[in-house]
Amino acid sequence: MSAFVTTSDVRLHLPANRTYRKPRGNSGFTLVELVMVILLLGIMATFTSQFIGIGSQIYGDASSREQLMSDARFAMERLNRELRDAVPGSERIETTGGTWVDSGACLRFWPISTSSRYLALNRAMSGSTATLELVMATPASAANPLDVDATAVKKDDQLIVFPVPDKNVGSLTAGCDYGRCVARVTDVLTPVSGAQTIRYTSTESLAGLSPGSRVYFANQQVRYCVEGSTLTRATAPIGASLPAQGVLMADSLRIGTFYRESSAFNAEGEFGMRFVFERKGESVTFNHKIEVFNVP
Repeated sequence: MSAFVTTSDVRLHLPANRTYRKPRGNSGFTLVELVMVILLLGIMATFTSQFIGIGSQIYGDASSREQLMSDARFAMERLNRELRDAVPGSERIETTGGTWVDSGACLRFWPISTSSRYLALNRAMSGSTATLELVMATPASAANPLDVDATAVKKDDQLIVFPVPDKNVGSLTAGCDYGRCVARVTDVLTPVSGAQTIRYTSTESLAGLSPGSRVYFANQQVRYCVEGSTLTRATAPIGASLPAQGVLMADSLRIGTFYRESSAFNAEGEFGMRFVFERKGESVTFNHKIEVFNVP
């Protein structure tokens, strides 16, 4: 008995093994493109840093210039205010060694400690020929001008009347145009009915009579000096030696001088100063006129 065999034509169709490839338009940066991007970013960073640096430099220069102006103005204003309230005739221009000149590096003066109007001058003290008296209205208080200050004048203060300086001497203590104008206070009496008596020796009899009956008192001397690139201020009692090292008032000074020119000024108590301050290539020049008040 023969077997029955069945033949089938069904075939399995398997997909072909294909490799996936990205489209050519989506490929990555080439080396040339990467280098160009880095180069452009570097250029942008350089310009940005330079822009910020220039802005910072402008701000720094402006701040330095403003600081220089501020320092110079402070010194000039301080000097101007002090000299305006100085004893008339006490100002003198000198060298750093103390020689009296018309144009120099230093300016010396006596600040007024107090002032008043006198009622009697060179009055002989009762019972003594060695002592003279000046009777004046009690000075006003520095804190409140409406009040009086009986302690404003002190023993050993300098009493000054009609200080017209003698051009042949270097200080008011050496004499004035009308003779002696300075005397040392030896005693201060208690005020009576608004009048106060000041005593001094008869050897220092005052020669001049002030048209306005003005009397000034001083006990200190001040000297401003240009030393190298600095402006310094020194102070000491009248007649004493000034300290070798003054207090710093301003620095960065390139040129500094005080001068007195009769043809340039109208009043006897007017002075000039020329200062040039310089810092980081920036310079500020001051040509300033200083006027002393209460000049006879």
